[in-house]
Amino acid sequence: MTTARDSRAETAHFDALHGLRGIAAVLVMLGHFTEFTGRRVDLAPSGFLAVDLFFLLSGFVIAHAYDDKFRKGMSFWQFAETRLLRLYPLYFAAIGLAVIGVGATIATQGLSAYSRLDLLASFGFTVLFLPTPPSLSTFPELLFPLNGPAWSLFYELVANAIFAVLATRLAARSLALIVGVACFALVLMAWHGFVLGGGAHWDDTIAAPARITFSFFLGVFLNRYATGDSRGGNLTMLLLLALCGALMTFSPAEHLQIYSLAVMVLIWPWLVLVASRLRLSGFWRWIALFSGNISYAIYVLHTPLIRLSNAAVESVTGTSWNEHGLPFILGTSILIISVSAFAHYVYDTNIRILLRQWLSLRRAREGVTQF
Repeated sequence: MTTARDSRAETAHFDALHGLRGIAAVLVMLGHFTEFTGRRVDLAPSGFLAVDLFFLLSGFVIAHAYDDKFRKGMSFWQFAETRLLRLYPLYFAAIGLAVIGVGATIATQGLSAYSRLDLLASFGFTVLFLPTPPSLSTFPELLFPLNGPAWSLFYELVANAIFAVLATRLAARSLALIVGVACFALVLMAWHGFVLGGGAHWDDTIAAPARITFSFFLGVFLNRYATGDSRGGNLTMLLLLALCGALMTFSPAEHLQIYSLAVMVLIWPWLVLVASRLRLSGFWRWIALFSGNISYAIYVLHTPLIRLSNAAVESVTGTSWNEHGLPFILGTSILIISVSAFAHYVYDTNIRILLRQWLSLRRAREGVTQF
C-alpha cells in the first residue's frame, strides 16, 4: 500500500487517488469486523477487493515517484531503503499492539494459551516481514499470525523489488505481457472456482501472486502510458467514491468469482484512470488528502486494535468475542481512525524525519549520492 508521501513530485493531479485509498482502507477495516459479530453483520462483504485497488494504486504511484529516479541512476538498495523507511515504522507499531494483545491473552488464559516456540517464531518472522510457516505459527492458517493484513504488504514488497530490478527495462510490450499473463491466470482461477480474494491464508494464497502481478504492473502501465488531461473535480470524485463503496458493500449471491474478476480487471483500472485526471479543491481536497494520508495506518493497525478493543469489551461486559454488534463496530472504528490519525501525523511522520536525517548524515559521511 502506497501513500501520498511516496512522491515529493506528486501534485494535486492525484488528490482523488488518495480519496480512493482512504475509502478502501475503511472498507477493509469494516470487512474485518464480520467475525466479531458471528457473521450476523457484514458491512463490506466484498471488502477484499480493496486490496486489488491498493495494488493498482501502488503501481501507479510507485512508477510516478521513481521512474525518473531510476533513469538517473537510483540503485536497488536505495529504493529498498526508501520503501522500508516508509513501511516499517507503522508496521512495528502494529507489531507492538499485537504483542500487547498476546500479553492480554496470556494474562487471562495463562501461558498455555500459546506454544512458546510458536510465539517466538511468529514474532521473529513477522519482524522480518516474512510469512510464518504453519508448523511454527500461533495461528497456522495465516501467513502473518500477529497481523493478518500484512500478507498484502509482503507481496507488495516483492512486487516493489521486481519493479526496482526491471524498472528501466520494462517497456510497454513487456508490461503488457506481464499484465496479460497475470490476467489469464486470474481468469483461469475464476473459471475453476478459486477464491480470487485469497492471500491471507495459506490455503488460498495461491491467488495472491496473480493479484499483485496484474494490479501492480497494470498500475505502472497506466501511469506511463494512459494518463491524460484533467477532467472533472469534486462532484466526480464523490461519485467515484460512492461507486467504490457500493462495489465493496455488495456481494452477489452467485458467481462471486466473475464479479470479483470484473471489478479487478475492468472497474478498478477505469476508476483509477478517471480519478487520476481529477482536480480537487477546498474541503473535499482536504478530505481526500487526509483519508489517503492515514489509510496505511488504518490498514496496518486496524486488526490488532480490533483485537484489543474486543478484549477490553469482553473483560468489562462479558460479551463473547463473536457476539458484538453495531455499537462495537462504530466505537472501535472511531478509535481506529483516531489512533491512525495520531499514528500518521505524530508518530510516523516524526519517526521518518528522524530516520531520514540519520540516513542523510550517514550518507554524507560516506559520500553517497541521495535521491
